[in-house]
Amino acid sequence: MSEVLNSLRIRAQSSPRDPDLLRFLLDVAVQDGASAVRFDNDKIDDAPLARALFEIGGVRQIEVDGASINVYKKADANWDELKSLIATAIRTVFAEFSAPLGNRTAAIDKDAEMLATAQLLMDSQINPSIAKHGGHISVERVVEGSIYLRMSGGCQGCAASELTLRAGVERKLRAGLPDLQNVIDITDHESGDKPFYTQRPSRLGGTGLLRGWSNQDQNSQAATDVPLTAKVRKYLEALPPGNRTVSYGKLARAMGFWTPGSVRRITHALEETMREDAAAGRPFIAARAVSRFGDGLPANGFFALAKELKCGPANEMTKRAFHMVELDRLVREVA
Repeated sequence: MSEVLNSLRIRAQSSPRDPDLLRFLLDVAVQDGASAVRFDNDKIDDAPLARALFEIGGVRQIEVDGASINVYKKADANWDELKSLIATAIRTVFAEFSAPLGNRTAAIDKDAEMLATAQLLMDSQINPSIAKHGGHISVERVVEGSIYLRMSGGCQGCAASELTLRAGVERKLRAGLPDLQNVIDITDHESGDKPFYTQRPSRLGGTGLLRGWSNQDQNSQAATDVPLTAKVRKYLEALPPGNRTVSYGKLARAMGFWTPGSVRRITHALEETMREDAAAGRPFIAARAVSRFGDGLPANGFFALAKELKCGPANEMTKRAFHMVELDRLVREVA
């Protein structure tokens, strides 16, 4: 045990934006094969690492992703007192348990993965621009594919914050997260410098994944994306038999799109192919485009639009079964 306690390297890294956050970086993954996970001190969990850290007074929340452990302290706690206690607790758990996060290697927490990706997008693409105006946006949590955001600084109470969310933040999040359901603002804008909201929370976007991705007028976009629809169809039809599906992001890149919002144009083109196929009585070529967060399935909007077009799965058929039927029909049609 003493060998592990001494050999495990832990580096503490503070956050310039959140004084209550301290990131502990290890030289090895916390648990091989485990997905990103979040723990709150008001919920009992069987993870040895979570139990050990929450036994330290002052720890409010923990996020683990790979070799990184984000620890959030309570407002009245002091990092000078907590830092060494946390490092010792981490080393002790590593020495005593082979699975510091408990039995999490098999189960994939999609919300936790979305949270980690959303936070990366915030840190790399969104907050640097917002910081120029004195603001900051935090990803509070992800629940069933819906992201909860909290604004602070110049964004809190700003009359332009709703436009910022709709035209900027939501657009970039949806470009990087094809399975994103809703973006929900939980900021207390009334306590900001320029309060204007009277209702909470506001929901941005709908539950459909293919519809509602673009703030542009659909008719005008359709006019510019007609050639793209044909290109998308041609690409999907040419997929080799051994590789019947492609992710939305890869499809966007194959079409030459790399900028934020590109996936949105692809999903709009896929919608058009679905309408064309339904009218012609063909299987949906759009079935070959899938979400990397959806266990190999298309996004929810694919199934919703298929049902709207009267070509969706029967009540007793699962989404996966319907998807396999469409893929098989496509193979037979080509043959």
